[in-house]
Amino acid sequence: MKRFGWLLIPWALFAIVVVGWIIYWNIVASTAEARINTWIAQQNSGGAQVSIQHISRHGFPVLMRLEIDGISYKPARGGWQLQTTRADLNIEMLNTEHIILQPKAPIALVHGDNAVTNITARNFLVSVRTQNGRLAVAGVETDDLKLDDPAQPGILAVAKVVANVRPDPRAAGDYQLAFEAADMALPRPVRSFEAFGLNVPSLRANIVIEHGGALMQSAQGDPLGPWRDADGKLRFEGLELEWGPLTTTGTGEGTLDDARRLAGRLVLPIVHPAPVLTAISNSPGIDPNARQALQMLAASYVVNGRQLTLDVDAQNGVLTLEGLRVRALPPVY
Repeated sequence: MKRFGWLLIPWALFAIVVVGWIIYWNIVASTAEARINTWIAQQNSGGAQVSIQHISRHGFPVLMRLEIDGISYKPARGGWQLQTTRADLNIEMLNTEHIILQPKAPIALVHGDNAVTNITARNFLVSVRTQNGRLAVAGVETDDLKLDDPAQPGILAVAKVVANVRPDPRAAGDYQLAFEAADMALPRPVRSFEAFGLNVPSLRANIVIEHGGALMQSAQGDPLGPWRDADGKLRFEGLELEWGPLTTTGTGEGTLDDARRLAGRLVLPIVHPAPVLTAISNSPGIDPNARQALQMLAASYVVNGRQLTLDVDAQNGVLTLEGLRVRALPPVY
């Protein structure tokens, strides 16, 4: 009888573990749902318009997946809205501060003028890790990303996008952004660089977003206004680009001026500058004097075979290349 009693102990322990895990699984699910509902209430009380239709639990016993249906998000002062019929929120059971959001349906980005950009992708993952309630690292990874604005010609398509953002330990309020895009097809030519074509094989950037916390704020009709008013700036600590005749690794910085036009400078070392200068000179709409000067400069580099460090400046609403006026810059929005 005593021996039989000892045999019951492992089964009793197993039953306790099973019951404990069931309780823990449901606590994690309930806590996550409560946090979602609390966040929605906080957003709506602040003037945003956030709604979901339904949350259902999946993945027991090993995984935790909350299926969220009928999502709509409009910020209080952003002038835009996101809508999708379904997204899954995956929670790491042994580290609940790590969540992964997976959009499972196309995302509609509705702009302030009611224009719509449809966003689709394969293997669309948004990962967020927090530590003691603060952001540790967030990342986005997609395959076959497509942005389609039916009112505009062309579709922006990118075979692979990987982006990660984390607080910059060197300065409070700044964030480090690492971005990589491979095999990008532009929807239409880029002004002043039309001759570079629509295919961008590779783009990598290591960027510091100064005063990045201000990007979470917005003003009606001026989504980047609070960030700019906080002296927000993008600091390009490394920029690698392959595009048409251009292959370069550069540095620079950029922001918006009072009229919301691009302002900043890029320094781009170029090993073979002649094809790049020729392509820019052949872009339609370029200033005639700049076209002639660029063609002469390209010819000189063909002769001497030297490298070029290209300065691209945007100041006071004017884009200049090596000090030559290329064209006026319109407001970003």
